[in-house]
Amino acid sequence: MNILIPHKWLLEHLDTKATDAEIQKYVSLCGPSIERIYQTEGDSVYDIEITTNRVDSMSVRGIAREIAVILEQFDVKASLKPSNIIKNVDVDVSPTEMLPLPKIKNDPKLSKRLTCVVLSGVNRNQTPDWMAKRLIQTGQNVHDAVIDITNYVTHELGHPCHAFDYDKLMQTGGEINVEEAKKGETFSTLDGETFTTVGGEVVFKNGQNEIIDLPSIKGTANTSIDDSTKNVLLLLESIMAEKVRFASMTHAIRTTAAQLMEKNVDPNLAEDVLLKGIELYKSLTDAKVASKIFDEYPGKKSLDPVKITLKRINEYLGIDIKLDKVQSILEQLECKVKASDDLITVYPPTFRPDLSIPADIVEEIARIYGYHNFPSILMDTPIPTNRQKGVNFIIEDRIKRFLSSIGLQEIYSYSMVSEEIALKTDTLENHLKISNPLTDDRIYMRLSLIPSLEEIIDQNPQTPNLSVFEIANVYPPIEGNLPNENLHLGIVSTESYPKVRGIVESLFENLFIEKITIEIVSSPMVSNVGIITVIHQGKKVELGGIKLLQSNKVAVEIDFAKLLQAVSTHPNYQPSPKTAVMVEDMTFTLPPKTLVGDVINSILQLSKIITKVELKTKYKQNYSFVITYHDDDKNVSSVDVEPLRKKIPKVLDSIYKAKLVGTV
Repeated sequence: MNILIPHKWLLEHLDTKATDAEIQKYVSLCGPSIERIYQTEGDSVYDIEITTNRVDSMSVRGIAREIAVILEQFDVKASLKPSNIIKNVDVDVSPTEMLPLPKIKNDPKLSKRLTCVVLSGVNRNQTPDWMAKRLIQTGQNVHDAVIDITNYVTHELGHPCHAFDYDKLMQTGGEINVEEAKKGETFSTLDGETFTTVGGEVVFKNGQNEIIDLPSIKGTANTSIDDSTKNVLLLLESIMAEKVRFASMTHAIRTTAAQLMEKNVDPNLAEDVLLKGIELYKSLTDAKVASKIFDEYPGKKSLDPVKITLKRINEYLGIDIKLDKVQSILEQLECKVKASDDLITVYPPTFRPDLSIPADIVEEIARIYGYHNFPSILMDTPIPTNRQKGVNFIIEDRIKRFLSSIGLQEIYSYSMVSEEIALKTDTLENHLKISNPLTDDRIYMRLSLIPSLEEIIDQNPQTPNLSVFEIANVYPPIEGNLPNENLHLGIVSTESYPKVRGIVESLFENLFIEKITIEIVSSPMVSNVGIITVIHQGKKVELGGIKLLQSNKVAVEIDFAKLLQAVSTHPNYQPSPKTAVMVEDMTFTLPPKTLVGDVINSILQLSKIITKVELKTKYKQNYSFVITYHDDDKNVSSVDVEPLRKKIPKVLDSIYKAKLVGTV
């Protein structure tokens, strides 16, 4: 997500004399990337890319906090200015003029915090030039002060807020009930579009069960500000991030509020945003505070501490960094730090939920310390130009394009796997264990792609029909040496075994591989595993296998180096047959779990003139096969085929209990 920040607005929160060019240079080295600087309205505007896990930086003050820490690492004086928000807000009207707050019923499972206040006597004044200029600079529309204040405060402090027409709200019953919508309910947004709920969206409803807001996403027409608005309810909620994401994506309503809230904005920001909003409403619209502040905060909690040793930090970074430097960096990031001997306990601030595991702490230390400050050593030998064996990027690209074109998803998985995943392939003793893993949970080098691909599918239960593939290395260990790096092609799918087998056969056909066999084997160790073989230079070469997993997924794994031996860049020339070919269909009812490949092989073995057998269609247990008869020396006639027509059903009945549909 990119955010636009005007330099002059930034300096209201950041105390520094650094130029815009210096800020761009240093911040891009250690923090969010400042992609470009625009010159507009006599000011520099930073276009900054913020990673999705850093929602705390998606505001003017959030960026100022980040810049203040980074500039100090380059000996450029900078500090975050103290907040100038007025903390104590009194009611501005007499007791008889006070307006009652709506009756609010929150569901703590849906909203972590809900705070609001009533502002009376607002005037629809024109947005002042300074605010309008900043809104335009940051790519926002300008309306009038009553509306624009909410957008301004959101951009400045990073927590969305919403202004309701208080009188409309009270006329609908004066209730705000936080609940999940049922399927088939309708609501109209403030821009006039009508939507129908699918069920499960978090909404605000009134006492008549009408939807009066799609919170954290967009307001509805029945409570929105209009030209007659005199009183405003300024409200901030903290809806569960996954619920905001669900509703926003389901109805394709993508707003700044939704993009912030779906990334777990810190609910603690709500207080400052509300107070800043009150301050601006009073000064720009002549509003009066007409109620006490309502604040229900059932989700209030601190983040869990993260423990890590200095030794582990240095192992990760590959350098020796002193404890006082580590502590200084973390404290500048507003973490609380306790150090006892070698153990460091870090208490992240509530606006940094991304700091949850030791690797997160190491990453923060590394980027603030500066990746450019890490030692680097160039190769002292020429770059090798010999082609790596078992690798062909052109064939890789052909495979990827083909599999993608028929609906498979290419993924990239970790080469390191957990103990649980490793055990799906072999015993732990047969895996290479990493002595200094990047994370504590992935400490083994994988021997197979299949468990990694299966993990990807399990992490996406919302997609019931999913097929994924990857071309990547596996790492068989070598005692006393570095492991082998063997390139494999892996496929895991929730589709049926016949369909996945068809994918493999189609891929081989696309690669012009001939004489393919998939032989089903069973043993005490494995069952229903198809061994994929080809004939190469007169020899039988085993490429890999296809099997049904315990989770009912189908998996394929092929040794890429062996596959390359059989691949052709173009098909072999096949002259047209000089004698007539006869083709006919035969349909058989097969018992459940009959292996179709074996049936095809059994038919092929009956006669030399049966040159090809293909499965055409399947309906329930009825399988239709296309059988091709051909003889290079003479035209095949009905007289030649007639005995085979009778023999095929008898043989299949005796071997598989297959019954011919129809008569011959």
